[in-house]
Amino acid sequence: MPDDRISLRQLLALLFAALLAPAIGVLPSQTAALAGEAGWLSALAALPVLLGLCWVLFALLRPAGEGAGLAQVTETVLGRGLGKGVLLLYLLWGLLLLSANARLFALRFLSTSYRNAPLGLFLLTLLGLTLWLVRKPVRVLARTGEVFYLALAIGLGFSLLLGVLQVEPRHILPLWTEDLPGVLSAAVPVLGLFGYVVFAAFLGGNVTRGEGDRRRALWWAAAFCLVLTALQLVCLGNFGPGLTARMDTPFFMMVKGIGIEGTFQRVESVIIALWVFSDLALLNLLAGSCSVLAQSVFSLKERKHAVLPLLLLALAGAWFLFPDAFSLERWMEGPARMGSLLFGFGIPVLLLLVKKLRRQV
Repeated sequence: MPDDRISLRQLLALLFAALLAPAIGVLPSQTAALAGEAGWLSALAALPVLLGLCWVLFALLRPAGEGAGLAQVTETVLGRGLGKGVLLLYLLWGLLLLSANARLFALRFLSTSYRNAPLGLFLLTLLGLTLWLVRKPVRVLARTGEVFYLALAIGLGFSLLLGVLQVEPRHILPLWTEDLPGVLSAAVPVLGLFGYVVFAAFLGGNVTRGEGDRRRALWWAAAFCLVLTALQLVCLGNFGPGLTARMDTPFFMMVKGIGIEGTFQRVESVIIALWVFSDLALLNLLAGSCSVLAQSVFSLKERKHAVLPLLLLALAGAWFLFPDAFSLERWMEGPARMGSLLFGFGIPVLLLLVKKLRRQV
């Protein structure tokens, strides 16, 4: 739609909300296992790479002009045939992530709230809400993302504020230069999380360009890494690296132990409910990007025509490709992480190199 425009601020708000969902599954349990009490520094160690990714994406998108997202840029740089081939790979990868995350969120909600409910009910609910939102114009999705962002920011800020009161310094200090290799290795799971950023670039064709967009994105990257650092510091400070590394979702366990006498006694119920917004934000970001990719690959007239088939494929993938929690966990910690590094960082860098070699403006 010609008037289906959003601002970069709205896209970054949606991305912030979306990344919090996988963040609590990766941080700080995996980083604590790799770096011990220094694991809370992993997001800061990954920050230069995230800033570099933002620079690469802007170097690709900005010269393309208004209305061009990463899909159009890929076809321009690589040519129609090879470009569509790369976009098809991105589409398949996005569908895999959509399937895996839908299954993961349904399992998490089942384990934290309604233990005796059928898993299929949660899958259908999550994907049904995703279908309803993604079929609408992108501007509606962006406004919904702003609401999700505001609710999550308030909930996260409140949780960290109360959680920091229970931090024990001995769990996170002292730090030594010998901890540096562990911190660098712990940055790898964080970079796998940042691999989702590239899917926001496929919605770039709907973003109204403005002065200062690159600077705004870089500030967003720095702020998000600081939020992840605070989240890890509070969780590690509450439990210590040994116990944190053995937990599935240390953040939810942390909020179970906080509250204000006489007012909030069950903070975790509110936070878990709020985190559904983050789950929906990520599913909508992936589904929206996949619909843009499908429109480019199959030359569809409108993006919304691809949404229902894509979500039916995602539902089938969630049910048959990941039949249990163990296979899902192995895939998320192995192939999913490597794929995120390849598709999230490797291919954009290669696209920029090809663009420079061909001296494209």
